[in-house]
Amino acid sequence: MSNLRIRWTFVALGIALLVGAALELTLGPVTIPVRQLIPDAWGYFQGVHDTNAIVIGAIRLPRLFVAALVGAGLATTGAALQAVFRNPMADPSIIGVSSGASLGAVLTIQLGLSQLNEWYTPAGAFVSGLIVVFVIYRIATVHGKTSIYSLLLSGVAFSALCSSIVTLILSLAPLETMQQMLFWLMGGLDGSTWREVLMLLVFVVVAIGIYLTQAHALDALSLGEEQAQGVGVSLQQTKQVVLVTSAFVVGACVSSTGVIGFVGLVVPHLLRIWVGPANRRLIISSAVGGAVLMLFADLIARMILLPIELNVGIITSLLGAPFFLFLLRRQESRVYRG
Repeated sequence: MSNLRIRWTFVALGIALLVGAALELTLGPVTIPVRQLIPDAWGYFQGVHDTNAIVIGAIRLPRLFVAALVGAGLATTGAALQAVFRNPMADPSIIGVSSGASLGAVLTIQLGLSQLNEWYTPAGAFVSGLIVVFVIYRIATVHGKTSIYSLLLSGVAFSALCSSIVTLILSLAPLETMQQMLFWLMGGLDGSTWREVLMLLVFVVVAIGIYLTQAHALDALSLGEEQAQGVGVSLQQTKQVVLVTSAFVVGACVSSTGVIGFVGLVVPHLLRIWVGPANRRLIISSAVGGAVLMLFADLIARMILLPIELNVGIITSLLGAPFFLFLLRRQESRVYRG
């Protein structure tokens, strides 16, 4: 992997991020010229409350940051999980973390705990996601070895179980609450606030920092478990750190935006082609790539059927599901070719 190619990949990601951010801020029911973005944003924080200042400062800027942080959190989590399980199909939504987190978040909403304290919903999502991860990990681990296929199949089973419980909760909820939950479960960015930005900033930055501390161990793990142990890597510790961190950050993301699938699958897999398998580079580039994907997916969701706004989870699923089927087909072909 040449340094020039890696350098240009990062340059392209940086340009795409700037373009996506500019389009996210300027386009919509109220079109704002690019030259007015900084004055309007500055005016909002100085107490100017005309239409453009409110649109930029209270609606589009927090939405932009929430989209970018959620994309970065999910994509880096996907990169770390794929490295741990040495499987390109590992993704927070596929191994059950997202479903577990959504169950915890729905429970806190249904029980009214989310009204008492804004941190109860991410806490519920984190605890529930962590429980699901722990149970799946225990099921898939026999005599200290974790079976990838057992983990993926357990993830699918637990996703179905959590979805069934969520459906039961929805069925018992009042009509208005049920509609709110359904809209939230489809994954959306409308109503993003600066409080969510601050919360996600803490969760995502801490998680990415933890993933980067494990980059060397993940590189060794990619050579095989015996080789990794041979160079002094603690396999169980690395797996536990990554799994707990994934529940930590996915819980925060799910509690803010609902379930947004496939970002953690698509982004690291594509970027691995361009920046190589070294996990430090892959995690950093996935953070930027995930933010770019979420910004453009949200832009499509907002603009494609104006004045109707789709949930961004619909767009990421439309992009990610065919990509997952392509990976599955390619992996099966390799197995049968030997």
